[in-house]
Amino acid sequence: MTANQGAQEDPAAAPLATAVPDPAPPRSHRGTRERGGRGSVPTPRRLAGAGRGVATHVALTVLCAGPLAVDRQMAYLLPMALAVLMPRTCGRGGPREAVAVGLDDHRGARLPRSVQFACEAAGWYVYLAAGEVGTGRLGGSSTVPVWAGALGGALVASGAILVLGHLGDLVRAARPGRRRLACGLAATPLAVLLVVRAAEHHHAVVLALWTGVSLSMLVVAVLTLVRGQFSWQRPERVDHVDLADTLAPRHRFSLIVPARDEPILGRTLTQVLAGDYPADLVELVVMVSHDEVDRETRQIAEDIAARHPNVHVIAPRGSQRSKPLSLENARQYCTGDLIGVVDAESLIAEGLLSYVNTLALRQSDVGIFQGGVQLMNVRAPGGEPTDGGARPVLRRLDTDTSWWRARNCLEYYIWFMSRLRFQARARFIPLGGNTVFIRREVLDALDGWDVTCLTEDCDLGVRASVAGVRTTVFYHPDLTTREETPESLTKLVIQRTRWMMGFMQVLFKGDWRLLPGTRQRLMAAEMLTMPFFQAMAGILLPVSLVLTWFLAAPTGLVIVFCLPLGATVMTVCSEQAAFREFADAYDLDISWWDSARLILSSPFYQLVLSIAAVRATARLLRGRVDWEKTSHSGAHHGAGAGTGRVPAGAPS
Repeated sequence: MTANQGAQEDPAAAPLATAVPDPAPPRSHRGTRERGGRGSVPTPRRLAGAGRGVATHVALTVLCAGPLAVDRQMAYLLPMALAVLMPRTCGRGGPREAVAVGLDDHRGARLPRSVQFACEAAGWYVYLAAGEVGTGRLGGSSTVPVWAGALGGALVASGAILVLGHLGDLVRAARPGRRRLACGLAATPLAVLLVVRAAEHHHAVVLALWTGVSLSMLVVAVLTLVRGQFSWQRPERVDHVDLADTLAPRHRFSLIVPARDEPILGRTLTQVLAGDYPADLVELVVMVSHDEVDRETRQIAEDIAARHPNVHVIAPRGSQRSKPLSLENARQYCTGDLIGVVDAESLIAEGLLSYVNTLALRQSDVGIFQGGVQLMNVRAPGGEPTDGGARPVLRRLDTDTSWWRARNCLEYYIWFMSRLRFQARARFIPLGGNTVFIRREVLDALDGWDVTCLTEDCDLGVRASVAGVRTTVFYHPDLTTREETPESLTKLVIQRTRWMMGFMQVLFKGDWRLLPGTRQRLMAAEMLTMPFFQAMAGILLPVSLVLTWFLAAPTGLVIVFCLPLGATVMTVCSEQAAFREFADAYDLDISWWDSARLILSSPFYQLVLSIAAVRATARLLRGRVDWEKTSHSGAHHGAGAGTGRVPAGAPS
């Protein structure tokens, strides 16, 4: 538990705000390794894998030096790079040890990367010594065939990894500084060779690098397009919610509402309390702060709690507050068997809890239920004309423009309608931070939220996926929780900065490496490294177009350079269909200009995400992981707010 339970004997029974001491920060969910003994003796299965890796290494080296006419010195480097990046696939994984991270880990740990790289570099030196340096193609005047040199190098690398893996304790007992020094000494000749070759063939290097960049951008664009269209690939995936199929209320809900300086909290709580689910089966745990900044928000919550006995206001002392910290502090006050998260500005649908209750009763093997969240204000609120001058104009461009709001709303629609359902089916899902309901026993088994992570929802979803917890994702306009876009373009950048920093934290934390399947781990790596791709995409895409016209390259490579643009155009076209469906589902009045603006804004919106990604990377490198709050004004409140659909003419 993370808060002082002695502050009151029954925290769930307190109707008014309870000031509790600043709780000790809950421990973060960082994997802890329990080292084993000496490391296992190489088994026949491992030896067979190493043999297949050696054969693959030799075949790739001969292919590069022969048909591809790669320089003899360089021919060995491609399979060597693959062996370093994918040691298990190339038979170089070495023995594994048991690892404990609070969950069962069937994979174990490998040798340090620096040790693996040093072994591969030693194999490369053997390969160089086996043949004459400077031979330009297969055969020729070389005293030793390429295949023989590659075989010798691969055998040395694989054998060294197997031996050092057997002596795992001795390797890991070495100081990290010494391991890095050994890796540096092994890498220096390789780095010198690469620099010399790059200078000699700089044009080919540029072509090769840009081909790799273009192919990477193409893969990301195609995966984004295909996964974003998952729900529309089959009719039953769209019509997967039966609103008439409901069971009698049985589950008790504990809804955590974290709030910090939220003047619109009163409307949110009132709307939640007006739902159709029995009040005696719903409790609201409102987390505010016991300081002057939160005085107005705390007073709003206390006034509502005084009229509703199922509303409990918890106000920890201390100035350091964040959403994950509030969620983890509130967990001890929850008494329901289903714990949900509702943001302070959210408008949840009237029948949402009844539907989740039905899902929980019918799907007893599912531990997490993720509902849909939808941004609603596709247009900026109208404002008074500003006076002349540069600052008012810039402020108006920042707060009163609509081009990014429509794209932000569509982004949510595709994410919750389609992409999250694909992730749930793939058994790797970064949960949404709102309208997510978790069985109490599942949340306790996962040890709650990680208070050190800026995206506690993504982190919880990763750990749940590692533990094999099943997740059901549902989306329907009549069950959707409504929210608003950030108040300004600057606030959008700040919000995305926090999200991207959180994804990077989860990436470096490494729990995703414990996922059981290779496909899941690749998917996790792709999703968690997306901030880096977004940081590059806004710059690389226009540069790619320029190079397509001005860089002298074969026709095939020019076509490769254009492929990411083609995938992007296909994505924009599919978004038009999704935007029309979104408008029809919520009865929004949109015009042809809204659709045109959606198309024209695509590259600029990507540039905004790139700016946020660069900012996130810079803040993370400087160690600035403080919580940057996104303020709300209630732009999504208005006519029809309590129902699932928005009547025509509603605020947008």
